[in-house]
Amino acid sequence: MSNDKRFLVVGAGTMGGGYARMLAAGRVPGAALAGVVDVDGARALEVAGETGVPAFGDIAHAVADTEPDAAYVATPDALHRKPVQQLAEAGLAILVEKPLATTIEDGQAMVDAVRAAGVYAEVNYSNRWNPPFVEASRTVDNGELGEIRSFNVRLNNPIGSPRARLTWSSGTTPAWFLMSHCLDLALWLGGQRAVRVYASGGRGELAGHGIDTPDWIHATVKYANGGDGVFESLWILPDTWPGGAEFNFRAIGTRGALDVDTSYQNISVVTDRHRYPGTLNWAPQRLAAFVRSMDGLGRTRVTFEEGLEVTRILVAIHRSLESGNVEMV
Repeated sequence: MSNDKRFLVVGAGTMGGGYARMLAAGRVPGAALAGVVDVDGARALEVAGETGVPAFGDIAHAVADTEPDAAYVATPDALHRKPVQQLAEAGLAILVEKPLATTIEDGQAMVDAVRAAGVYAEVNYSNRWNPPFVEASRTVDNGELGEIRSFNVRLNNPIGSPRARLTWSSGTTPAWFLMSHCLDLALWLGGQRAVRVYASGGRGELAGHGIDTPDWIHATVKYANGGDGVFESLWILPDTWPGGAEFNFRAIGTRGALDVDTSYQNISVVTDRHRYPGTLNWAPQRLAAFVRSMDGLGRTRVTFEEGLEVTRILVAIHRSLESGNVEMV
């Protein structure tokens, strides 16, 4: 009998569908797909049909019928609290998609739920497993940078991402969806608490396509050690942007600096068009690390408490966008 951890995927959209297919294909050592849950029955059936597992419209029936060991929650950004609480009560280990929550109240409720249930839980800030950032972490841990005092980070997507690939983009912002990764990496590598923020942004292009969310958001974050970071996330790059995304991360410390550019994925292909195929697919390694950590064998992890800290920063960023003022975290 297999000892694989059996996963329930909750939310069958882009991320949930991708993780379900990855699990079903046997790409994650020690893990298998048990079932797919989505309130949209047609979407659940589509992904379940592709992966050969049952589809469900609610968590309670899915847990009772499949008896899984763990769950991956990939519902929209603002809709993580209820499934996490249900899964925690059911005693399942939980990997929830980033950001943990879009309100501090929801984030704290989820922290409390997993603590009360005593279940293993992490937030899927997957870039901690992205090879360039794994090397960045080694560099920082070795003391080569000294104390990090400055971050300059941009993570941007072409306009096709909110227009075509993310059906609920009006329910989130580029900061929740993209900048959350940047803030998590700064928290992980810098190890400093954010104390205040100032943010600005603009609207218009996406609104013209019926998407009620900012086109871009810029944020300056001040940290407890006196350092700071400048962060950019936008959703209006042209769809012809090479590589399908722009991700540049710079950290400057008291002894050195590092610069990461993931945009080009190490290979370019030129035929009748110019493209940069993705080669650094670290999602299986990230999920495999979660499986190992369920058994106490993992090294890197992203706790719910860390996820809540990023949510606190992002809540303050969005307050600053509305008020036009510097906001405390």
